[in-house]
Amino acid sequence: MSNKLYRLFSVIVLIVSASLIFYLSHQNGEESSASSGSFHLFLEMVLHMNISESFLRTAAHFCEYVFLGFVTVNCVFALRGRLNPFGSAVFGTVYAVSDEIHQIFVPGRAFQLFDLGVDFAGIITGVLLFSLTNLIIVKIKERKGTK
Repeated sequence: MSNKLYRLFSVIVLIVSASLIFYLSHQNGEESSASSGSFHLFLEMVLHMNISESFLRTAAHFCEYVFLGFVTVNCVFALRGRLNPFGSAVFGTVYAVSDEIHQIFVPGRAFQLFDLGVDFAGIITGVLLFSLTNLIIVKIKERKGTK
């Protein structure tokens, strides 16, 4: 993939990811419960086991922010040509705080400090996953003598 295409793709994926999080946060309490409830029933049916809906919602929060952290540090890497894990984590954390503030204004939703902690843990995990993957790729290329 050319550098221009990689940069463009990285920016688009970051924007789509942040937009999806905003969209899901904008659902009122009833809509949010209905969509997570449907997914909850589907998972229980497929896995043939009981899953706590609270656990499922927490896991979903974590996963969406793992992805956001990953694509954020990837986007910075694509645009700047170097890793900036700290800046990427700060961006993701600010986004998570703004997302929780946004939920104050959505009927049936609220600012949840616990959710913010889960979001932060997801961001850090995503940033670390990308950074470690990048480090491994660099080390492999160094061994092969390529840049």
